[in-house]
Amino acid sequence: MNEEERPAAAGTAPQGGGAKRPFAKRYAFPITLLAICVVLAGFLIWNSASNRTGKLPDQGAAADFTYNDIEGNPVTFSDSNGKVRLVYFFYSNCPDVCPPTTFMVSQVQDKLKEEGIFGSKVEFFSVTIDPERDTPEALKTFSSKFHADYTGWKFLRGDEKETAELAKKYQLLVTKDKDGNFGHMNLIVLVDKKGRMRDFISPAANGNPGDYDADALLQEIKSLL
Repeated sequence: MNEEERPAAAGTAPQGGGAKRPFAKRYAFPITLLAICVVLAGFLIWNSASNRTGKLPDQGAAADFTYNDIEGNPVTFSDSNGKVRLVYFFYSNCPDVCPPTTFMVSQVQDKLKEEGIFGSKVEFFSVTIDPERDTPEALKTFSSKFHADYTGWKFLRGDEKETAELAKKYQLLVTKDKDGNFGHMNLIVLVDKKGRMRDFISPAANGNPGDYDADALLQEIKSLL
């Protein structure tokens, strides 16, 4: 989980002898982030156990959406049916897990390009949860750092509240505090050719035992081709 900045000196009395804020208000965002961590940990334990059979379970239909790419062109997710897809909710100002996770995805991109199947059989969708700051120019700057090939990797932006609701449909939680700091479940959703969610992948950036590296993610993608 991540956030741009922890609330400073939570619980410190205000200057001038003012009354302290109620506990719930002072610690609302840290408590929310802790809840995300607990939910994520439990989810990963359950998901790992469900995958021990070696066959990826059907986790439900992937919600369809239409968002604009960095050129302002509308991209509809269901138009890519027939391909295996990765869906990743992120934001470019993320201070910790989003950049290394995107780097890992770029490594998978390069491996798929070597095999000649990137774009034609596999596509990536990176959806920002912070469209206000993630302008098309900001997304171009961010994605260029990872040598993203836009023929098979779409960086998308839409309405902020709508995107948070979309993330819920992908079984992921996104939060934002009153200071504009984001928190989110850092998972990559694997979607099969029929538009069914098949796995929720915890990348190595999360620092948990059993997290996926680029090779492990590549093999899981190829298992659905």
